Amino acid sequence: MRKLTFFVAIFLLTGMLQAQSLEDYLSKYTEENGKMYLQPFADAFSADFNSGLFHNAKLKKRGLQFYLGVVVQMASIPNDAKYFQGMIESDIYDPQGPYKVPTVFGPTDGVTVPIEGSGGLLQYTFPGGFDVDMVPLAMPQLTVGSLFGTDLTLRYVSLDVDDIGKVDVFGWGIRHSVDQYIPLIPLNLAVGFYNQSFKVGDYMDAKATVINLQTSYSIPILTFYGGVGYESSKVDVEYDYSGIDPFAQPGDKISFEMEGANTMRLTLGLGINLGPVKIHGDYNIAKQNTFAVGLGIGINEK
Repeated sequence: MRKLTFFVAIFLLTGMLQAQSLEDYLSKYTEENGKMYLQPFADAFSADFNSGLFHNAKLKKRGLQFYLGVVVQMASIPNDAKYFQGMIESDIYDPQGPYKVPTVFGPTDGVTVPIEGSGGLLQYTFPGGFDVDMVPLAMPQLTVGSLFGTDLTLRYVSLDVDDIGKVDVFGWGIRHSVDQYIPLIPLNLAVGFYNQSFKVGDYMDAKATVINLQTSYSIPILTFYGGVGYESSKVDVEYDYSGIDPFAQPGDKISFEMEGANTMRLTLGLGINLGPVKIHGDYNIAKQNTFAVGLGIGINEK
């Protein structure tokens, strides 16, 4: 099966989480190649998870504000994220490289190269990827407030998927109104902090955080919103090795940590208010750009 797509509880993730094959591919690599193979995933994960977290900055000092909807984030995968310079991970083989080989998002066909070792002329195949151009992620999202100009946002999914195992996604965020302290300001301002985690089976554990300054301006039907944020993410990976390095035995645990590429992001968005129905979309400019769209029901909020 080339790609695995699953959609449960309005959660969608494609391609790169075809876990059985991904673990097979990873098992051929020790830490250095493994990091470069998976780094584009860390970048896309962070970019997706830190998108679509808000669609306005208007918070009451007190009183019910409520939003329940679905937010879809999409990270576009550039061509330079589909390849890396791989090395033969043992100095008893020659030539060691480097070779232009697929990342997790690269072509499905691996790259086979001739190498020479103690057993004579051999062939080594670098694993392929999953041929992914776009990483979409859909999440249910609940925001409830307001108390002293503060609200709470939650995201959560937990499911079992054939050939993958347990998948857990949990996110939370809190934000506070700033414009309540600035009389006569024409814009709404808020500051928010969000923390999210994503776990696949026993081999991948990822976390992302973002702190941002949010602003919005509303007219009866439209809300213009945006923000600037600082973000970080970390992906911990552990798997069993099955490659050709004589200094790493089959079954040895390979573990490493990666960080997402994004640090700063600029968000520009537009919301449409159709009574309680809210439609919103925003573009996020960072090292890994993303687009997010959402549809939901909002009470006492724009």
